[in-house]
Amino acid sequence: MPSLHIGGGRAVISLRRPDKRNRIEPVDLETLLGHLGTVRIDPTVRVVLIEATGPSWCSGFHLGALADRAPAPVSFGELCDELERVEVPTIAVIAGSVHGGGTDLALACDLRIASHGVTLGMPAARIGLQYYASGLRRFVERIGPAATKRIFLTGETIGADELLRIGYLTDLVVPSELRNRVDALCEAVCGLAPLAARATKSAIDELGGPSPDLDRIQDGHVRSAKSEEHAAAMRLLRERRTAGAGGD
Repeated sequence: MPSLHIGGGRAVISLRRPDKRNRIEPVDLETLLGHLGTVRIDPTVRVVLIEATGPSWCSGFHLGALADRAPAPVSFGELCDELERVEVPTIAVIAGSVHGGGTDLALACDLRIASHGVTLGMPAARIGLQYYASGLRRFVERIGPAATKRIFLTGETIGADELLRIGYLTDLVVPSELRNRVDALCEAVCGLAPLAARATKSAIDELGGPSPDLDRIQDGHVRSAKSEEHAAAMRLLRERRTAGAGGD
């Protein structure tokens, strides 16, 4: 089953079925939702990582279970929706190829960093499926209609360089540098003021939607400008400047 480890401001969710291309089984859906719930109530978490080992990062929901049409308390799409709604920044750490619903699981994260050599494949139309609505919405909002059509209406395998070009990936590194880049990203995120980071993520997500409330977003800015978090950060900045000037 997928595991969760929290420490040093990071929550790391690991997919652990490399021999099954890290597919998500029905039983995993509630486990992963539980992990996301734990992350939400832990004030120490500043960033969430979704990781996996093996040649496939994730191949999505188990097609055999989908074919059985067995009722499930939650769908794979709902899991991706919940991941998208996590308040802190989320990062998909992609060291293997992404297929099927795994493409949406990664896209539900705020950032997707991958190593050279990964590929993406979306076979939904090939097996007679129109993809679920929230997943298609996520693709169109994040990478645009043209790139979404390229992925869904060809079913072609798409390489890492092209995924970076169309905006599916946010960062691409050589395999030996993947961990260093992830650590650097986590340090950068953890260095942000946490309430401001959460508010900024929420505002960006709303602005990317169909009808953003600009007044609400501006109110968030005003609240942050009056917050103790901002005041404390400014005091620290002034102290550092004073200390630097005194050393000249």
